[in-house]
Amino acid sequence: MEKIRQRRMQANYLDVGTEETPNFALLGTGAKTLDENPSAQTKSKKYVCDKGTTKNISGYDWSTAFDIDQIREQAAINYIVNIGEKQLVGEDAETDYVIVDLDQKIESKDNTYHARKIRVAIEVASFTNDDGDMGCTGNLLAKGDPVEGEFNVTEKNFTAAESAA
Repeated sequence: MEKIRQRRMQANYLDVGTEETPNFALLGTGAKTLDENPSAQTKSKKYVCDKGTTKNISGYDWSTAFDIDQIREQAAINYIVNIGEKQLVGEDAETDYVIVDLDQKIESKDNTYHARKIRVAIEVASFTNDDGDMGCTGNLLAKGDPVEGEFNVTEKNFTAAESAA
Protein backbone atom coordinates (compact mmCIF):
# COMPACT_ATOMS: atom_id res chain seq x y z
CA MET A 1 0.00 0.00 0.00
CA GLU A 2 1.28 3.46 -0.87
CA LYS A 3 2.12 5.79 1.97
CA ILE A 4 0.91 9.35 2.22
CA ARG A 5 3.82 11.75 2.31
CA GLN A 6 4.39 13.08 5.82
CA ARG A 7 4.82 16.82 6.45
CA ARG A 8 8.06 16.16 8.33
CA MET A 9 9.62 15.07 5.02
CA GLN A 10 9.73 18.72 3.98
CA ALA A 11 12.15 21.08 5.71
CA ASN A 12 11.77 24.84 5.42
CA TYR A 13 14.63 27.32 5.66
CA LEU A 14 14.53 31.11 5.83
CA ASP A 15 17.55 33.25 4.99
CA VAL A 16 18.12 35.38 8.09
CA GLY A 17 21.51 36.68 6.92
CA THR A 18 22.43 39.39 4.45
CA GLU A 19 22.60 39.44 0.67
CA GLU A 20 26.39 39.20 0.91
CA THR A 21 26.33 36.49 3.60
CA PRO A 22 23.28 34.20 3.42
CA ASN A 23 22.43 32.35 6.63
CA PHE A 24 19.65 29.80 6.23
CA ALA A 25 17.86 28.99 9.49
CA LEU A 26 15.47 26.07 9.87
CA LEU A 27 11.85 27.12 10.27
CA GLY A 28 10.80 24.08 12.28
CA THR A 29 10.37 24.23 16.05
CA GLY A 30 7.70 26.82 16.74
CA ALA A 31 6.11 26.63 13.28
CA LYS A 32 2.65 25.15 13.77
CA THR A 33 1.59 25.54 10.14
CA LEU A 34 3.32 26.35 6.87
CA ASP A 35 0.62 25.75 4.28
CA GLU A 36 1.83 26.18 0.70
CA ASN A 37 -0.76 27.64 -1.66
CA PRO A 38 0.28 27.64 -5.36
CA SER A 39 -3.01 29.42 -6.27
CA ALA A 40 -3.05 28.76 -9.99
CA GLN A 41 -4.39 31.69 -12.01
CA THR A 42 -6.62 30.83 -14.96
CA LYS A 43 -7.58 32.42 -18.23
CA SER A 44 -10.83 31.54 -20.01
CA LYS A 45 -11.87 31.72 -23.65
CA LYS A 46 -15.08 30.65 -25.33
CA TYR A 47 -14.77 29.64 -28.94
CA VAL A 48 -17.74 29.94 -31.29
CA CYS A 49 -17.65 26.23 -32.10
CA ASP A 50 -17.79 25.09 -28.46
CA LYS A 51 -20.57 25.06 -25.86
CA GLY A 52 -18.08 25.09 -23.04
CA THR A 53 -15.26 27.38 -22.06
CA THR A 54 -11.58 26.58 -22.63
CA LYS A 55 -9.43 27.30 -19.58
CA ASN A 56 -5.69 27.52 -19.25
CA ILE A 57 -3.30 28.08 -16.39
CA SER A 58 -1.82 31.52 -16.99
CA GLY A 59 0.31 31.91 -13.87
CA TYR A 60 0.51 31.47 -10.12
CA ASP A 61 -0.10 33.66 -7.09
CA TRP A 62 2.02 31.59 -4.69
CA SER A 63 2.01 32.08 -0.93
CA THR A 64 2.59 30.13 2.27
CA ALA A 65 0.40 30.86 5.27
CA PHE A 66 2.21 30.55 8.58
CA ASP A 67 1.16 30.24 12.21
CA ILE A 68 4.10 30.26 14.60
CA ASP A 69 4.77 30.37 18.32
CA GLN A 70 7.08 33.22 19.33
CA ILE A 71 10.10 31.13 20.26
CA ARG A 72 12.58 33.97 19.86
CA GLU A 73 15.61 31.67 20.27
CA GLN A 74 14.70 30.21 16.86
CA ALA A 75 16.46 32.47 14.33
CA ALA A 76 13.83 32.11 11.57
CA ILE A 77 10.98 32.90 13.96
CA ASN A 78 12.82 35.83 15.47
CA TYR A 79 13.43 37.17 11.94
CA ILE A 80 9.70 37.02 11.09
CA VAL A 81 8.57 38.55 14.40
CA ASN A 82 11.09 41.41 14.04
CA ILE A 83 9.59 42.31 10.65
CA GLY A 84 6.15 42.70 12.25
CA GLU A 85 7.33 44.48 15.39
CA LYS A 86 9.42 46.97 13.45
CA GLN A 87 6.79 47.21 10.70
CA LEU A 88 9.45 46.78 8.03
CA VAL A 89 8.51 47.36 4.39
CA GLY A 90 9.96 46.82 0.93
CA GLU A 91 13.28 45.01 0.70
CA ASP A 92 13.59 45.08 4.50
CA ALA A 93 10.67 42.62 4.67
CA GLU A 94 12.03 40.27 1.98
CA THR A 95 14.30 37.24 2.04
CA ASP A 96 14.84 33.84 0.43
CA TYR A 97 12.77 30.82 1.47
CA VAL A 98 13.86 27.27 0.66
CA ILE A 99 11.61 24.21 0.69
CA VAL A 100 13.70 21.02 0.96
CA ASP A 101 12.27 17.61 0.04
CA LEU A 102 13.94 15.26 2.53
CA ASP A 103 12.47 12.26 0.70
CA GLN A 104 14.26 13.26 -2.53
CA LYS A 105 17.96 12.79 -1.77
CA ILE A 106 20.57 13.70 -4.37
CA GLU A 107 22.24 10.28 -4.56
CA SER A 108 25.76 11.47 -5.44
CA LYS A 109 25.99 14.01 -2.60
CA ASP A 110 25.95 13.69 1.18
CA ASN A 111 23.19 15.50 3.10
CA THR A 112 21.84 17.05 -0.13
CA TYR A 113 18.22 17.03 -1.28
CA HIS A 114 15.98 18.43 -4.01
CA ALA A 115 14.85 21.95 -3.13
CA ARG A 116 13.01 25.03 -4.37
CA LYS A 117 14.14 28.55 -3.50
CA ILE A 118 11.57 31.33 -3.59
CA ARG A 119 12.15 35.03 -2.95
CA VAL A 120 9.42 36.09 -0.51
CA ALA A 121 7.96 39.18 1.10
CA ILE A 122 7.01 38.41 4.70
CA GLU A 123 3.52 39.64 5.57
CA VAL A 124 2.99 39.63 9.33
CA ALA A 125 -0.79 39.75 9.78
CA SER A 126 -1.21 39.43 13.55
CA PHE A 127 0.44 38.76 16.87
CA THR A 128 -1.79 36.26 18.60
CA ASN A 129 -2.38 35.30 22.22
CA ASP A 130 -3.15 31.62 22.85
CA ASP A 131 -3.95 31.46 26.57
CA GLY A 132 -0.91 33.58 27.36
CA ASP A 133 1.42 32.09 24.72
CA MET A 134 2.40 34.65 22.10
CA GLY A 135 2.13 33.69 18.45
CA CYS A 136 2.34 35.24 15.02
CA THR A 137 0.40 34.63 11.80
CA GLY A 138 0.83 35.82 8.26
CA ASN A 139 2.00 34.84 4.81
CA LEU A 140 5.15 34.39 2.83
CA LEU A 141 4.35 36.01 -0.53
CA ALA A 142 6.28 34.96 -3.65
CA LYS A 143 8.29 37.51 -5.58
CA GLY A 144 8.85 35.91 -8.96
CA ASP A 145 9.29 32.29 -9.94
CA PRO A 146 10.72 29.47 -7.81
CA VAL A 147 14.25 28.28 -8.58
CA GLU A 148 14.79 24.49 -8.68
CA GLY A 149 17.97 23.14 -7.20
CA GLU A 150 19.45 21.32 -4.27
CA PHE A 151 20.08 22.12 -0.63
CA ASN A 152 22.77 20.73 1.65
CA VAL A 153 21.20 20.50 5.12
CA THR A 154 24.58 20.33 6.89
CA GLU A 155 26.26 23.27 5.14
CA LYS A 156 22.88 25.02 4.76
CA ASN A 157 23.47 26.20 1.22
CA PHE A 158 21.31 26.21 -1.90
CA THR A 159 22.66 25.48 -5.37
CA ALA A 160 20.46 26.25 -8.37
CA ALA A 161 20.02 23.48 -10.94
CA GLU A 162 22.16 24.02 -14.03
CA SER A 163 19.10 24.59 -16.21
CA ALA A 164 17.96 27.35 -13.80
CA ALA A 165 21.36 29.04 -13.40
